[in-house]
Amino acid sequence: MTQEEFYDTITALSNEHANRDLETYLLALYNLVESHQSEPLTPALLFQLLGEAFNAPPIDFDTQWLSITASPDRNILSKKFTNPDVANAIDKSREAQTEGIDYTREVLRFQIAELHKMRGKQLDDDMRYFGIPSETGNYWYNFDPFTNLECGARGVLDNSDEEDETAPIETNWETLGDLLEMGRIYE
Repeated sequence: MTQEEFYDTITALSNEHANRDLETYLLALYNLVESHQSEPLTPALLFQLLGEAFNAPPIDFDTQWLSITASPDRNILSKKFTNPDVANAIDKSREAQTEGIDYTREVLRFQIAELHKMRGKQLDDDMRYFGIPSETGNYWYNFDPFTNLECGARGVLDNSDEEDETAPIETNWETLGDLLEMGRIYE
């Protein structure tokens, strides 16, 4: 699968599904990830999970997740900054200690907890799509599955080492975590 096909397949989800509350979507996606945890994440499985999460039953929210205040950070944005003032402002010391499916699980738990904490507060802000900090100080720009996934896909491609969008894209469990994190922070 090429980078361009990756992006096009993700953006086509909005033609095939009705939008859903992002927290509910992520809870459903978490449930699906758990049910496929022993499988490698191929492009076909990735798109199957992303599509099924629009209608799949969500897992129950785990209140222990409320203690999560920071995202697992792989510093995927930092490699693209050439301005030293910007590049040096990124906290490169805080890097994810997990990888693969564990990284994706951490991203899901973090984002679900953040959205849960913002209910009735930041999520009611009509200007939220211009970017808002959560109560833990983490910035969010996208608050529904369609914009989250579309901006996530664009962010993954824009921050890829590969400049050619016809080049193949590597897909593994970290790809899903990166897609979701880019969806949260990429405009």
